[in-house]
Amino acid sequence: MPYQIMTHNLPSATPGTSRLIKAHHFGKIGARPKVYLQAGLHADEWPGFLVLNALIKKLKQAEQEGAILGEIIVVPVANPIGLAQNFHGYIPGRFAFSDGGGNFNRNWPQIAEKVEKKIRQDIDGSPEHNTALIRKAIMEEVIKLPENTELQGLRKTLLLMSMDADDVLDLHCSGESCMHAYLPQEFEAYFKPLLVHLKAKLGLSELETGAASFDETNVAVWRHLKKDFAHLVPWGCRSLTLELRGENDISKEMAEEDAAGLFAYLIDRNVVNALPVDPPQSELSYFPLDAMDLVKAPCAGIVCYHKNIGDTVEEGEVIGEVVDLMSDDVEQSSHRLISRTNGVLFARLQRRLVICGESIAKIAGKEHLAYREIGNLFEDK
Repeated sequence: MPYQIMTHNLPSATPGTSRLIKAHHFGKIGARPKVYLQAGLHADEWPGFLVLNALIKKLKQAEQEGAILGEIIVVPVANPIGLAQNFHGYIPGRFAFSDGGGNFNRNWPQIAEKVEKKIRQDIDGSPEHNTALIRKAIMEEVIKLPENTELQGLRKTLLLMSMDADDVLDLHCSGESCMHAYLPQEFEAYFKPLLVHLKAKLGLSELETGAASFDETNVAVWRHLKKDFAHLVPWGCRSLTLELRGENDISKEMAEEDAAGLFAYLIDRNVVNALPVDPPQSELSYFPLDAMDLVKAPCAGIVCYHKNIGDTVEEGEVIGEVVDLMSDDVEQSSHRLISRTNGVLFARLQRRLVICGESIAKIAGKEHLAYREIGNLFEDK
């Protein structure tokens, strides 16, 4: 089937309003491998918009040349609800204003137990049969999800496009950061070619964050079933969250470079038929997510960083300070930010006015930190 754009209308939240999601489809529906990409689920994170715009141009050319072997779905603007939350020129698109509020990338519907009940008696010795069986059951459960609200409709729409994909790539960014990714530990080797093509220097891997994020939801059924069925159930889906540097790292040049990296990955995965691209020299290292130090503001005030993104730091080293603007003694108004691990400062808050107790910097380390709890590794629920 030739390239096409499919429009999905969301339930109307209020009289006279309507929002939609546009999905760009390449290749034949049902062809394998299937790759799903989206950007802007956190609607205040915009680099992915331009990256996928550039990727779509490359895929249209590949489609015209008959080079699409699998199926590719690209959703360049995944969250029109969050983008509409324009408050005096500021778009706070990370958390929903309505439908109970909450982080747009947390607490997605979990269907693993329902799928298991449906397929348990039909699992046999063929991994291929089991994969098809599970995918069918997954889509049957997703179609049953409610869509009574605009947010429910958004989540159901995105899951209907992604849950049967082989690869799911969710594009985000941080306040200020280098290129990095969050991914399950099981997929470190699988996604290494992608991160190498994107020139990422680090990945944060985990077994389970407990956040029920979009990317975790896409693999949750497979992870759940593999506990009982092991090799009889292969990974029918692999996913990751890709952090495209910082919020203001947006340019045509960077977007083109990142889109070229994504396209090279699609060639590697035999989704696109083209000459392989030689990967750049890799500096990629993986760090366990439970070893990531979240540096918190000791007081409210203005933060001044002494270390830059990508700098190595040592445990006990001062990486910056927060100046307490309300301190009576201005000579004692600066409070040090101290690293609790040896590692790499890879992300920090873009806003310099900070709130007491909030996480304002991230340091990737190698050793487990006692205060980091498996299953509760993301704090902003």
